[in-house]
Amino acid sequence: MIGKKIYDRRKELNISLRTLGKMTNLSASFLSQVENDLTSPSISSLQAIATALRIPMFTFLDDDNQTEVVVRRDARKKLSFPHSHIVYELLTSDLSRQMMAFLVRLEPGARYQAQRLYRPTEELMYVLQGEMDICIGERIYRLNTGDCIYYDGMQLKEYTSVGEKELCVLCSMTPPAL
Repeated sequence: MIGKKIYDRRKELNISLRTLGKMTNLSASFLSQVENDLTSPSISSLQAIATALRIPMFTFLDDDNQTEVVVRRDARKKLSFPHSHIVYELLTSDLSRQMMAFLVRLEPGARYQAQRLYRPTEELMYVLQGEMDICIGERIYRLNTGDCIYYDGMQLKEYTSVGEKELCVLCSMTPPAL
């Protein structure tokens, strides 16, 4: 499903595999394997592809751009990959709106290196569980359960789960770009 959506968007933009490879620093042969569902990209590779195609990463999971106002716990779209220590859960059902909300779950000790998004965003993170270090610009902040941070999305560099519990963070982004 992800491969076909990447292929369709690439064709819509009239971008060759070679050009997409240059834009993402991924090989054209790897991208071809992804498009043909022969291999799965890592979260960072998928983010690079989404950025190059100028769409939110969650678009690859979006079935029919549903507009339900309630998103049930067991019906959330989830994005995770084998050997990855991070899981995203989409909390908003419609990616065509002005805001996107999602949960991020990160195993203790795991780190997320931010990827450049295809457009500027404003973002908010609220720690539901655990403890994290987050680097915004040149500053590192320690956030605990109940703490919140609001920042310019282009300034996010990385965050790390530093506690002994799984880190669970509620995130909101406007406009949708992840």
